[in-house]
Amino acid sequence: MRVLRCLVLIGVVCGLTGLAGATPVDFHMHVLDPPPSFSVLPITSTPFPVSFTACGLNELPSGTADGCFAGVNRTGYDWVGLQLTFADNTALAGQLPNCSPAPPPADNIFASTNCSFDGSAYALIFTDGVIKNGDFFFITEDGVIPPEDFGTGTGTVTVLTPEPASVLLLSTGLILFVFFFNPERRRAVWPSLRS
Repeated sequence: MRVLRCLVLIGVVCGLTGLAGATPVDFHMHVLDPPPSFSVLPITSTPFPVSFTACGLNELPSGTADGCFAGVNRTGYDWVGLQLTFADNTALAGQLPNCSPAPPPADNIFASTNCSFDGSAYALIFTDGVIKNGDFFFITEDGVIPPEDFGTGTGTVTVLTPEPASVLLLSTGLILFVFFFNPERRRAVWPSLRS
């Protein structure tokens, strides 16, 4: 009987220490293709402000969300990454973020996420996807009610630019093309080619 009481006491102590150190996830965030009925904010430059409003039931592509933000990329560049930064506040209360892709049938724009909290700010990074110039995007948050208490964050993007090596190769090819197909320049460099 003593052994049984010791085992129960050990189990209770272990269970309580596990609960004391646990920090539950407070909010979930996703970047999705928006439904056509949602009003969008044109994004013409970055960084841009991100603030959430309550989602209507007919506005959600799938599932539920407490807050919604919809925008359209009008910067002239394709975005291959999106980072959302939010300061900690009393509504967020330092809880851990979760921004893993939403389950089907949601249409996630980005396949990879990396979300962290450094003690004072949240960095929610979405990569491995593209928001082309002119494309709409839809950000949802689940866990903060009312969504206005989430606060205003900042959205920064990574744009798709050509690699310097590709630009150098292209310009070298164009220079050689002009040189070899312009007989006057070719004869000026190699006088022996005059016929």
